[in-house]
Amino acid sequence: MKYSQKLTKIGNSAGIIIPSQILENLGISIGTPLFVEQVQDKLLIAKEDSHSISPEFLRVAESLADRYKEAFEELSKK
Repeated sequence: MKYSQKLTKIGNSAGIIIPSQILENLGISIGTPLFVEQVQDKLLIAKEDSHSISPEFLRVAESLADRYKEAFEELSKK
């Protein structure tokens, strides 16, 4: 599911509203601990108990994505 959402001011921070259908699909609810990470220009949010990919692997993948960004962009157009 993909949707557009604006950031909402919460005190001195910001937050987003996550539709209930997505929460149900992921099996998360209010109070569920989440893992938040910036991967290039994207924000990755996952249940804390669901990271089966090691942080080292993610760093290597991000490095490769940076190095071959133009090639990946060209491939995505095909």
